[in-house]
Amino acid sequence: MLLKGIAISTGKVIGRAHRLIEHANNYSRSFLTSEVEKEKELARLAQAFNQAKEQLASLIDKTKREIGLQEAKIFEAHLLLLSDPLLGEKIRTKIQVEGKDAVWAVSEATEEIAQEFASLEDEYFRERAVDIRDIGRRLIACLGNGLEEVSDEATNTIIVAEELTPSQTASFSRRTVAGIITEKGGPTSHTAVVARSLGIPAVSGVTNLLDLVKDGDFVFIDGNNGVIHLNPDVEEIKNLPTNGQNNWREKRCIRNALAKAITRDGHEIEVATNLRNFEEAELALAYGAEGVGLFRTEFLYMNRQEPPGEEEQFLIYRDVLLALKDKPVIVRTLDIGGDKHLPYLEQDKEDNPFLGLRGIRLCLKHKNLFKTQLKALLRASSYGNLKLMFPMVTTLEEIRQAKTLLEEAREELQVAGIETSINIPIGIMIEVPAAALMADILASEVDFFSIGTNDLTQYTLAVDRDNEKVAVLYDAYHPAVLKFIYQVVDAAHRKGKWVGLCGELGGDSLAAPLLVGLGLDEISMSPVFIPAMKERIRALSYEEGRELVRRLLELPGAKEVREVLVKTS
Repeated sequence: MLLKGIAISTGKVIGRAHRLIEHANNYSRSFLTSEVEKEKELARLAQAFNQAKEQLASLIDKTKREIGLQEAKIFEAHLLLLSDPLLGEKIRTKIQVEGKDAVWAVSEATEEIAQEFASLEDEYFRERAVDIRDIGRRLIACLGNGLEEVSDEATNTIIVAEELTPSQTASFSRRTVAGIITEKGGPTSHTAVVARSLGIPAVSGVTNLLDLVKDGDFVFIDGNNGVIHLNPDVEEIKNLPTNGQNNWREKRCIRNALAKAITRDGHEIEVATNLRNFEEAELALAYGAEGVGLFRTEFLYMNRQEPPGEEEQFLIYRDVLLALKDKPVIVRTLDIGGDKHLPYLEQDKEDNPFLGLRGIRLCLKHKNLFKTQLKALLRASSYGNLKLMFPMVTTLEEIRQAKTLLEEAREELQVAGIETSINIPIGIMIEVPAAALMADILASEVDFFSIGTNDLTQYTLAVDRDNEKVAVLYDAYHPAVLKFIYQVVDAAHRKGKWVGLCGELGGDSLAAPLLVGLGLDEISMSPVFIPAMKERIRALSYEEGRELVRRLLELPGAKEVREVLVKTS
């Protein structure tokens, strides 16, 4: 049986259905007949609010570490909503005035607010109804009711539900949950954002889903086209193309993932991974990562009251290098500023923080903080194939200042009798138009470039990607962004330097012909996207990709670029 829905997170996977049933609507409703009962319920409610706030604070920290800063903002917004006095007052009124028990009051109050959002014309605000329900679900769970959870022992599970909240989705393990299907929800929902960040294929908007799908049903999800194959027969299964995402444990898929990404006409592209922590290294290697294209170090500095010391950092960098063995590990030095702040670092409020003291600018101001990190990295350099990368570089002088501090750190270690690797490749992030335009000059001072498409898109198009009023304009497929990438690659290659790419565009299999044609030497992405990207590259021709890029660069907008890529996929 074929079911049709809305594709909200790409990928193709097969698994067994597991229905998540909401229990919160099945509780018994009690009228309160005395002031004593009301006071008791108000006390329970206050305790639930405190517990929910603690849970959200922990979830925010976990999401920052394991998923991403942008995704963590979803739950920061939940925390603000939970702290809104109007919400608490609406619930307390239902207890005090209407005499309803706490669970009933929470359910009714949050659903009323959710319905207000759901009735709005704007799709973005309609999707916020799910966030309100998420908060209500959390409070109800703290009051002793809640959702059935997914067993950690299950594998290749396809979650089937009427609707999922962002919190539920963030709690899923990529090793357990292979895919998601829901009756409600859309591509702009926070649930969709989290699913995409986790690399879990998802389809929403499937009519009568819970009536059609039973626990244990065999389900194939095509998250690229929004199609569900329910209980396909043997012959159908043979013809269903999966991206290996939920079969990474199987030796056959691992062997395919470990194979090189070489185009039909013999052009090889290194496929690397983005890492946030040491724990992701094993998963990345299993998925076929040929190195680390971006190891983010800011997570070592966040959610603490003092900066990490040299020894603590050294041990972490050493362990990552040892885990990757001889594979290259590109470590991006501290990238703080913009939307990321440290409580122990003096950071004045800025009207335009993304145009202010961030990345290498901040490090050059706080030299001691920067030098501590450089010393830890230098000490770790003898344990593997380390490459250093400076973020948010705009000028040649910034590179030279950073390299001077690196040499000072090396000399101080040598005085202390600590040896380091002699030749550590130095690179920079290309994230601002000035750096892209000056790539030919900057290339003379470094060994490699890595293009950060997230910020390059934001700065090129003058769009704050976190501002929902203009977020629709944020699109890395815009020809202006692609022209910058093309120019950077060309300038670097003329100077004999290699170029990688480590933004979200790198994990989008739709972009594979484009990335190949742009001439990139390396592409870095979340581990779960690696097998699909490698498979896609192997089916492409480098020369055809070069010709495709020449056509794409002449198009007027991102919409037209996407249309051409869809036709070629």
